[in-house]
Amino acid sequence: MQTIQLSLDEEMIRELNQLSSQQQTTPEELIKQLISDRLQQPSKPKTVMEKLQEAERRRGEPRHFLQGRSDLSDRDVRKAIIAQKMQEKYQRIQDQL
Repeated sequence: MQTIQLSLDEEMIRELNQLSSQQQTTPEELIKQLISDRLQQPSKPKTVMEKLQEAERRRGEPRHFLQGRSDLSDRDVRKAIIAQKMQEKYQRIQDQL
């Protein structure tokens, strides 16, 4: 087992001791647990597109989500698309009358 030395300021030591007493463990064990927990977490949350691409690789779907426009995160683009679809729907209703 390797040893790592770490310098902590007084406030950090106080917080570490307080947390370890709350957890009923030693500061060393608490640090090991915190490091282990952090290493098991992903480095950053996945984006929706990454999740969809991952789902597509696993199941072969939902491809239609990935074929959409890439600029839909821009509010003005979404607003224009929604306005256009509403206008088309209104026109279809008017044509039926």
